[in-house]
Amino acid sequence: MPVLWSCVWRSFIFGASLRLISDVVQFANPKILGLIISFAASDEPLWKGILYAFTMFLVAALMTFTNTAQFGRFFVLGQHVKTILTSAIYRKALRISNSARKNKTVGEIVNLMSNDAQKFQELVMFVNMLWSAPISIVLAIYFLYQELGVAVFAGVAVMLSLIPLNTYIVNRARTLQVKQMKNKDERVKMMNEILSGMKVLKLYAWEESFEQQIRNIRNKEVNTLKKSAYLNACSQFIWNCAPFMVSCLTFATYVLIDEKNVLTPSKAFVSLALLNLLRMPMSMLPNVINQLVQTWVSVNRINSFLNAQDLEPYVTHHESSVGPITVENGTFTWGEEPTLRNINMKVAKNSLTAVVGAVGAGKSSLISALLGEMDKISGSVNSWGSMAYVPQQAWIQNATVRDNITFGKPFDKIKYDKVIEACALKPDFKMLDYGDQTEIGEKGINLSGGQKQRISLARAVYADADVYLLDDPLSAVDSHVGKHIFDQLIVFLLKIQNSIRFSPFIQILTYLQGLIEYLSVRTTTDELTDFQPIERFQRRKYAREVAYALSEYGT
Repeated sequence: MPVLWSCVWRSFIFGASLRLISDVVQFANPKILGLIISFAASDEPLWKGILYAFTMFLVAALMTFTNTAQFGRFFVLGQHVKTILTSAIYRKALRISNSARKNKTVGEIVNLMSNDAQKFQELVMFVNMLWSAPISIVLAIYFLYQELGVAVFAGVAVMLSLIPLNTYIVNRARTLQVKQMKNKDERVKMMNEILSGMKVLKLYAWEESFEQQIRNIRNKEVNTLKKSAYLNACSQFIWNCAPFMVSCLTFATYVLIDEKNVLTPSKAFVSLALLNLLRMPMSMLPNVINQLVQTWVSVNRINSFLNAQDLEPYVTHHESSVGPITVENGTFTWGEEPTLRNINMKVAKNSLTAVVGAVGAGKSSLISALLGEMDKISGSVNSWGSMAYVPQQAWIQNATVRDNITFGKPFDKIKYDKVIEACALKPDFKMLDYGDQTEIGEKGINLSGGQKQRISLARAVYADADVYLLDDPLSAVDSHVGKHIFDQLIVFLLKIQNSIRFSPFIQILTYLQGLIEYLSVRTTTDELTDFQPIERFQRRKYAREVAYALSEYGT
């Protein structure tokens, strides 16, 4: 909250100043109304009546201007607050540690960026009522005291009697809001899982089962919303009736406490005007308090997420004569137990390095450790130069094919043609309706797995990085296409850079024997994650040793 306040305090103070001017000016109209009524019953000159009427018009115009200006200011401020919170939550989601990520589901993060941030925007619109309403009530009571004397305290007693009831309603509303947000998190999480696995769900005809689960969660939400609506209705009814009860009790007390007290037209209309000014703050205050309670729940949820443990950056970027990537005595984990132990590897400059191992041996974990996405327990990791990464599961934007490949970089036709030729994408462009200008659907829905993987590979190559990390990039392509990509792209286009390939396949050794710089395998059957360097293999001289190592370690 202090950080958020430091970003918006200037705009807030300016808007609050406009609100204060409006609150003070609005009490001029009842006084002017009294003067007009007195003028109508007297023989004063006509110009005074015209002056009173013109002054009332100017006061009303000033109130309209200040109210409109402050509402516009706070509407923009609400948008800024929502944008700030959404950006902070998004950045935090990229930095959160793996242990903390286990307790923060996708549904909860989506709710934080949509619903919880929206609560702040809604509150900012009327947050001024928290201090404006009490000021307006106090000023109205003060001017009513001048008109009606001690009789006004009868109305004050009515307002004070409503405070305990409103306190109960606020506490109950906060409890229901916490419950509602938990149900919403559960529903959004379930919907994300259903939408992600829609093909499997349809294949096994699980629609009705999952629909019932969603309905059960939704029924819980609806029941909570009903209770909240009942509480809100009770609160609205009480506070909407309050001005009427205050008026009746105040006038009755004024007339009954003294026979000399007479409600003259001037006193009655001025008092009614002042009581009417009480209506808005008294009706708005419970709504603002209810929004404040809901926002406070969101504050706790957002604070809990933003204060979660960050992933500590451990990859250094010092220029090294040894090679672009160096790992010394590295031990890494995804949670509490170590996943990779005692990793020692050095990648030489302008080399092609293969990390070969069985499925589940930890190759993807090793590449994550090199990227700084795991928690480091001990050791050091150093990388030098720009880096491009091709994951096992291709990530595709909802944009054109060309935009997915260039990825924000300037379009260079010569380099672009060279890349798509090496990645065997030209035949695919001919099949697409608009070639490389074809719009790709969400998550690459209108592309095959091989096409998505090749576009992901082309994007990395087009980036023209110093180091390429390829996590089994040919797994989704046909054998002849894989051979073309390996011959044209990995061997020739990337031979002047550093490339590290993580693969569980043995077939690729036919091409790698002449280029393997570093081979790491699992050394024991009970330690799935201990990688130890075997030795360096050069050209085809050690082809038999490579094949023996693979058969010996089962990789």
